[in-house]
Amino acid sequence: MDAMKRCSGCAEEMRAEAAKCPRCGTRAERLHRGVEGRALTGVCAMLARELGIDVAWIRVALVVATLFSGGTLPLVYLLLWGFTPSSPVGRAPLQRSMEWLSGLGQSSDAPRMERRV
Repeated sequence: MDAMKRCSGCAEEMRAEAAKCPRCGTRAERLHRGVEGRALTGVCAMLARELGIDVAWIRVALVVATLFSGGTLPLVYLLLWGFTPSSPVGRAPLQRSMEWLSGLGQSSDAPRMERRV
């Protein structure tokens, strides 16, 4: 018997290894770059997993499309890298950078409480 889980969108039963619910299309896990076949940043491997094709086809298409796009495709590649986390529970690189930058302006003049056990 196949392992089953419930969809978070429609509460319908689906296979445990399914990436999307077959009924409503809700993702079972967040989009992330931490997959097998990762060479540099994992963007091509992530796209290959989502589209269900071999990662080599994505890499070839990326090179060909870069030649015909006038160089704008590397910008799209960097945006995909910046907005997708490296693991399902992690944070995206741009999100981490924004959190770090927002913490720079906060003053550390507030007294710190030390707790001794």
